[in-house]
Amino acid sequence: MKILLFALTVFSIVQLNAQIDQDHLQIGEKAPEIQSRDQNGMTIDSKAILKENRILLVFYRGNWCPHCAKHLAELEKNLIALQEKGVFVLVVSPETVEKTKETQDKFGVTYSIVHDENNKIMNEYKVAFDVNPQNVTNYYDKVYELVNEYNGPDNAVLPVPATYLIGKDGLIEYVQYDPDYKKRSDISELLESL
Repeated sequence: MKILLFALTVFSIVQLNAQIDQDHLQIGEKAPEIQSRDQNGMTIDSKAILKENRILLVFYRGNWCPHCAKHLAELEKNLIALQEKGVFVLVVSPETVEKTKETQDKFGVTYSIVHDENNKIMNEYKVAFDVNPQNVTNYYDKVYELVNEYNGPDNAVLPVPATYLIGKDGLIEYVQYDPDYKKRSDISELLESL
């Protein structure tokens, strides 16, 4: 029985990995520019930000995701330390603007959260994937229902929860990308390396 359970787990992970683009951006590559507005209406222009700070870019699925909630709380807990090291924290989600404001209120975060209109940022960073039974093998019906509620009915797309550190030169210095939605960047470990 244990062998069968192990085999099914491996199969679902392999199936997930086969459906999600493994050709994500790597260390040393030029980071695509980001121009948007955050949940408070502040203009976000990555080119302007990089003149003074590095950018820690974090993609999250939605505030409905408990793993995202934990990661967002860790970001907030370490925000001042990151800022003291010259890092601007920018969080991107396919959630609607209203839901990004809800995320801010729900978790008491003070960093910028951007609604990724038309999934442009996720696509440019190669982290976007369609929510379908092949890509979401566990709890598909529930995830699909939540995505429709939080992203809107015509946007069944999620990001691989990924983290990128972008240097002032616009090049990617650090990447954490894992199709396993439970695995996230360790912010305190990242801080030590800065």
